[in-house]
Amino acid sequence: MIVWINGAFGSGKTTTAGLLTKRLDGAKLFDPEHVGFMLMPFVESPTGDFQDLPLWRHLVIEAMTGLARQYRHPWVAPMSLINAAYRAEILGGIRGAGVEVHEFVLAVPEDRLRARIDKDQVEVKARRWRHDHVDQALTTFASLTDATFIDGTQPPEQVAEAVLTRLRE
Repeated sequence: MIVWINGAFGSGKTTTAGLLTKRLDGAKLFDPEHVGFMLMPFVESPTGDFQDLPLWRHLVIEAMTGLARQYRHPWVAPMSLINAAYRAEILGGIRGAGVEVHEFVLAVPEDRLRARIDKDQVEVKARRWRHDHVDQALTTFASLTDATFIDGTQPPEQVAEAVLTRLRE
């Protein structure tokens, strides 16, 4: 099983994923961003975003599918998929390979997202990029009908607990 934590940049995906791996029996964290970091020295994305590389999307599908099949415990993947076509390609590819995927979108209003981005002292260099992608994220998530939405404005422990509750249903 894969628990995909989706949401805009600044919504709390990484924090939620870390809490989930501690609370979900046997869960392991796999951050698809690392696939992008692996590719960047070898392949340049014309846009600067490794998600725009078809190879990145292919490798994420293969890695997640392989991990779920060969290492049978829950996998938690915190990754913003704000391009609707890429989201469909990746999650559809994993599901098409017979792997169970539960997608949770952390919903946070725009003003709070932007405030979190401004307050973040870890991703300072990515601040402008993150701000530039808030509108796309909110537009994509507003059109989704096949994901579970979680109120990302709650304290992180409550967000993680809400995800766990929905997984148990």
